[in-house]
Amino acid sequence: MLYFGLSKNFNTIISTFLSYLPSRLLVVLNSLIIVPIFAHMMSQNEIGVFQLAIGILNLVCTCSTDWIAKSALRFYEKYKTCDRLDEFFSNIIWLCVFMYGVIFLSFFLFSDIIVEKLFIQKSVLLLTLFIVIPTGVRQFLYQMLRVLNRPFLYSFSIIIYQMSLLVLFLVFTGFLPNVFAALAAMGFAMLLIDIFIFIQLGLKIKSLHKIHSGILLESLKYALPQIITNSSIWVILNINKYVFQYNQYFSDTATAGVAWLLLSSILTPVLSTFSFAIFPFIIKKYETRSRVKPYMTCSIQLYCAVFIPIIALFCYYSKIITHLAFADKYPDTWLVFPFFAAVLFLHELMKLFNIKYHLQNKTYIEMAVSLLAGLVCLNLNFILISKFHLLGAGMAMLSSILFLLLLNLIIQFKSLDYINYGAVSKTGVIVILFTVISYLFVELLFTPLNFIYLDIIKLLLFTFICYILSVVFAKKLFG
Repeated sequence: MLYFGLSKNFNTIISTFLSYLPSRLLVVLNSLIIVPIFAHMMSQNEIGVFQLAIGILNLVCTCSTDWIAKSALRFYEKYKTCDRLDEFFSNIIWLCVFMYGVIFLSFFLFSDIIVEKLFIQKSVLLLTLFIVIPTGVRQFLYQMLRVLNRPFLYSFSIIIYQMSLLVLFLVFTGFLPNVFAALAAMGFAMLLIDIFIFIQLGLKIKSLHKIHSGILLESLKYALPQIITNSSIWVILNINKYVFQYNQYFSDTATAGVAWLLLSSILTPVLSTFSFAIFPFIIKKYETRSRVKPYMTCSIQLYCAVFIPIIALFCYYSKIITHLAFADKYPDTWLVFPFFAAVLFLHELMKLFNIKYHLQNKTYIEMAVSLLAGLVCLNLNFILISKFHLLGAGMAMLSSILFLLLLNLIIQFKSLDYINYGAVSKTGVIVILFTVISYLFVELLFTPLNFIYLDIIKLLLFTFICYILSVVFAKKLFG
C-alpha cells in the first residue's frame, strides 16, 4: 500500500477511502458492460424516455426519502448514546409512510401534465414511482452501512445489484418493452438488495412508537433544507434533458441522456467515495471536539490528485471515448463529455467543501445558495439550448456548477477553520499541470503512428504518466 511517506492524516484518509473503493470500481466495471448494452438494445427514443424516468426517480427520491435517510446518518450516534434508537427508527418509518402517500397523491394530480409536456407514457411514470419504495429503503440501509462501517457488505451488495440488474433486464426484454424491462429490472434488483442487507444487519425495532415531536422537529430542521438544496442541484445536473424533450429535440435528449448515463455510471461511484467514506468519520471527529482541518485538507488534496487525471481523460480524449463506447450510434456525445465530466467532478468536490454546513447545522444557508444557482441554471438552459443545443446544455451546466461552487466558497464561518485552501489550490494546479504534460507527451509520441489499438494505448499511457508524476512528486504535491 502506497502512502507517499507523508503524514499520518493521509494514511487515515487513504485507508478509509480504500475500504470503499473496491465496491465502487466494481460498479464502474459493470457499468462499462451494462451501459453499452442498454445503448445497443434501446432505440434513441427509448434511451431518452428511460433517462427522463431515471431523472424523475432521482428527483422524487430527493424530495421524499433521501432527506430521511440522511437524518438517520446524522443522528444515529446521538440516539444510540441515549438509548432511544427505537423511537428514532419509528419516526423514520412513519415519515416514509407519509411521504409515499404524498408521492402517489402527486401522481394522480400531476401525471397528465407531465405526460403531455414530456411525451412519457403514464404507465412508465407509474412504474417509476413504484421503484421509489425499494430505492428509499436502500438509501436508509446504505446510510446504516456507513454508520456501522460495513464496507465489505456494501461492496458485496453492489455486486449483487449490478448482476441482478443485467440478468433481469435481459430476461424481461423477452416479454416487456425495453423501457419497462429496464425499470422493472431496477425495481426487482433493489428489492433483492434491500432484503439481503436487512437480513445481514439484523436490524430490529422492538416496538413501533408514535411519532415523537422532539425527534421529528430535530430531523426536519436538519433535513428539510436539503430537499431544496438537492432539488436545485438536480436541476443543474438534469434539467437539460427535460428542456430538450419539451422542445421536441428528441435526438438531443437521447444523446445527452446516454452521455450522462455513461459518465455518471463511471465517474459518480468513484468520485463520491471520498464524501461517502469521510462524512461519518468527520462528523465523529467534530462531535468529539477533535481537529478536523488536517483530515479535510488531506481528503480534498487526495481527491484532486486521484480524480483530476480521470476527468482530464474525458476532456482531452472525448472523441476516442465516444467511438469506443458507442461506435457510430451517438456520434455527438463527445461534445458534452468534457462539460459533463467536469461538472461531476466539481459536484462531488463541492460536497467536501460543504461539510461545513452539516458540522454547523446550518444547512439552510446551503439551501439558499443552491436555490439561487438552480434558478440561474434553469434560465441558462432555456436560453443556451435554443441557440447551441448540446453545447448550450454543457455550457449552462458547467456555468451553473461553477457559480454555485464560488458562492459556497465565499461563505465561511468564523468559528470553523476546517480546510487549508492554499494547500488544496496548490495540489489542484500541480495535478492539472501534470495532465497537460502527459497529454502533450502522448500526442507527440504517437502523432506519426497509426495502428489498430492506438486509441486504447493513448488512454492507458496518458493515465499512467499522470499517476507516475503524482507519485514521483508526491511530497511537492501534498506538502
